[in-house]
Amino acid sequence: METYLRQLMAVAAAAGRASEPVDLAAALAEAQRVTAWGLRSVVAMGRARGLSWRELADALDVPASSLHRQYSKGTSITTSYDSVGIRPSEAGPQPGDVPAVFDRFVGRGRELAALPELLRQHRLVSLVGPAGVGKTRLAGEIAHRVRAGYPGGVWWVRLASVSREWLIGPAVSTAAALTGAGKDARQVVAEATRGGAVLLILDNCEHLSAGMASITMDLREAAPELRILTTSREPLRAPGEAILPLAPFPPAGGAGRAARMADAVRLFADRARAVRPDFDLDASAEDVADICDRLDGLPLAIELAARQSDLLTPDQLLRRLAEPLDVLVDTPRGAAGRHHSLREAIAWSYHLLDETAKAVFARLCVLPGGFDQHTAAAVTRDLELDRPQQWARLADLTRKSMLVVDAQTAGRFRILESLRAYGLEALTRAGELAPTQTRLIDWLIAYEGQLAGHPWGDELTILINRIAAERDNIRYAADVAAVLAPERHPKLALLLAHLLSTQQEMTETKRLLLGLLDGPQASTADRARAHWMLAMNTARVGDHATAAGHAHDAVRLARTLDDLDVLATALSGVMITRGLINDPAGGAEVGAELIALLRAKGRIGSLGRALNIQAWLLVAGGDTGAAHEVISEAIAMYEARADQALPPAARFANEWGTTLLHTAAIIDIVRGEDATAAGYVTAILTSEFEHHNAVGGALKCAAILAARRGENERALRLSAGAEVVGFRSDVFGDDQLAAATRAARRAVGPVKANAAVAMGHAMTVKQLKEHAISGVLPTDTGPADLLTPSQLQVALAVARGLTNAQIAVEVGMGKRTVAHHLTSIRTRLDLNSRVDVAAWVIHTGLAEAQDGR
Repeated sequence: METYLRQLMAVAAAAGRASEPVDLAAALAEAQRVTAWGLRSVVAMGRARGLSWRELADALDVPASSLHRQYSKGTSITTSYDSVGIRPSEAGPQPGDVPAVFDRFVGRGRELAALPELLRQHRLVSLVGPAGVGKTRLAGEIAHRVRAGYPGGVWWVRLASVSREWLIGPAVSTAAALTGAGKDARQVVAEATRGGAVLLILDNCEHLSAGMASITMDLREAAPELRILTTSREPLRAPGEAILPLAPFPPAGGAGRAARMADAVRLFADRARAVRPDFDLDASAEDVADICDRLDGLPLAIELAARQSDLLTPDQLLRRLAEPLDVLVDTPRGAAGRHHSLREAIAWSYHLLDETAKAVFARLCVLPGGFDQHTAAAVTRDLELDRPQQWARLADLTRKSMLVVDAQTAGRFRILESLRAYGLEALTRAGELAPTQTRLIDWLIAYEGQLAGHPWGDELTILINRIAAERDNIRYAADVAAVLAPERHPKLALLLAHLLSTQQEMTETKRLLLGLLDGPQASTADRARAHWMLAMNTARVGDHATAAGHAHDAVRLARTLDDLDVLATALSGVMITRGLINDPAGGAEVGAELIALLRAKGRIGSLGRALNIQAWLLVAGGDTGAAHEVISEAIAMYEARADQALPPAARFANEWGTTLLHTAAIIDIVRGEDATAAGYVTAILTSEFEHHNAVGGALKCAAILAARRGENERALRLSAGAEVVGFRSDVFGDDQLAAATRAARRAVGPVKANAAVAMGHAMTVKQLKEHAISGVLPTDTGPADLLTPSQLQVALAVARGLTNAQIAVEVGMGKRTVAHHLTSIRTRLDLNSRVDVAAWVIHTGLAEAQDGR
């Protein structure tokens, strides 16, 4: 008896905490079940002590025959409804009723079509997604739409406030109305499905996940006609479970009709009209689209924002979204408690995490650019998790919808902005924000140190790819360091400038580097590296005098240090700068000094780089024989470390390898070794590693070779297409290319030549590669067909030199939406930077075509 009494005390405590009718009913149902088995124990005790069935029946207020029958069957003992003054007809609304709907359902067309079919194919389906993504609302909509297909009924079980796994069964039994109360859940569903299929919806399961897997399996075994739909922030991981991930709405950015038709925007407008009937979407569609994008397309956040429309216009609301957790509050009365604000919805998920998971999640929130396992390990280093533990935590947080997998970059994760804001608050409250930021700064500065050490081959390629993936995190860390650790800011500024320079973001690169030179924190080595980058970048844009001055300052500062890496960087910068400003002989003279120095010190990686630059300078200066000897030595050094079993396209598939092949191709074209040059070009264009400058140079080489074979139109297409790929310069075989294209024009005549050039301008990099290798021509009708209308808007604005912020204002998109479109454009056209995008627009004639409309 003591066991039953302890259970009753636990149930009573649970009932006291319950706030929802269904949860209270579930607790009382469990009390009834425990009491029923306790009564059987008492009856057995009474009979053992000589009490008659009549005496026991009178005490329980039940017929003696009923009591005897229940006891004889070996079941628990229940009293009649009369004994407690309740009859089935007086029970009122059924606890398992699907929630009433008071607003219009918006969007989710794909999921509305998929869910009924999934439920036909699978007996257990889980809707999984982050806080506020609309799982409960979608499940409710489905319940109303498919009700006719489940003759046994559609039962809704609210589990949000069910705090113990052993209360799940009673909650299910209660959903069958009072006729199921006190019965085992398996018995209830088995009886119910005799009248036809039953759909059981278990809402908010994430805090009971261990018990849910077991009970859903038991229920399906007991009732073959049962279908179960669950909503949860993580999968149940139960046998036979089908999972339908529910993601936020896609970006709503766009203008005019495109913005108005986006699901996120339509949801905002519908909820805004509920509090302000005269809300005019046409007048503010772009602002609303920007709001939705700023809120990551999260339906709860969008609804909460829209309900501010009686107080704020969309543009006013947009300005206040810097603190979304403080703005997005106040749903209508009667909404679920955790949905009264975005903060409460997120807090529900956060507080279900164990302490280590909370600590990991909060630390990851300092990473606005997303992260892979390396980055996650850096900011959580203080937690002392080994690699398997780290991965397990990332996987678990993803399953719990606290992280999302980055769809654009394999192996990376990101955190929705609203969740990230909550995590930063938690990190700040714990006093861990500054220490976590410091760990991020330390880790990124180590990357700058590795770059300064002149890595080569695959090591350099891996390093550059990792740095590129951390672009937004580097920018964030640089901003933080300027305040938190000013003495460390120059290193991060150099790292970011190096990355932006490779992506041809020259304006921001120049601002960063000049800011570093103007500040007091930069070391002599930092200043030398800043001058080196400025020298090359200003030379590339044709400012020869400024470039020469920066190159001189880089070497002057480097010679004051006892640091070979800094001096090698400065001298190689002088070599490249002099080549770019048409002084290859002067560059080769500096190269001879650097090569001798590196040979003496045995610095193989730096020596290989210097030899490659030297060969380029020598061929540009007309000394083809010396250039061939130098590039041959550089290739031999590379081949000594390479896997000879691989074909050239794979063997040279890294930063250094492709530039070596490019230089070798130029030299062999000048020497007349066309077959060898063609082999180098093919290796570059078929390599999985893509160095845009090397690809641009290889296309130019392919154009020269095509002209020499008499394939004049092909040569003109490749030459035109190469104009928008890689850095533009007056070296790299441009003289030979100019001569070849002039001859090709004369050979085919102006009409065919112009048509070939126009087609080459309109081709993507992928199409140009295919054309260079096999002669295949694209089937697209024109350049405008390659982009969506919104992407075309962004591309045209980029070509006019507008920044993302300026584009956002002009075309009515959010800055993040502009950035998203720009990434899509670069991916679609296989372009490396916004400079390439601008060049593509100009050379395709799109800008002129739009101006003429």
